[in-house]
Amino acid sequence: MRLFVSEGVPGCLPVLAAAGRARGRAEVLISTVGPEDCVVPFLTRPKVPVLQLDSGNYLFSTNAICRRQNL
Repeated sequence: MRLFVSEGVPGCLPVLAAAGRARGRAEVLISTVGPEDCVVPFLTRPKVPVLQLDSGNYLFSTNAICRRQNL
């Protein structure tokens, strides 16, 4: 899984905390991007945080990302 975060974005702090708790249970690559970088190809506006799953699907809800990383 790959987690995209940006400095200064409020939703990134909880997902980083969840990623820290998931260490050892799931492999998560954390990438820092700019707030204007478009990570999800089908969204018209930039959105972070985003979790790209191994299947290629994207989660861009902070709550959904935190739940996914706690599995």
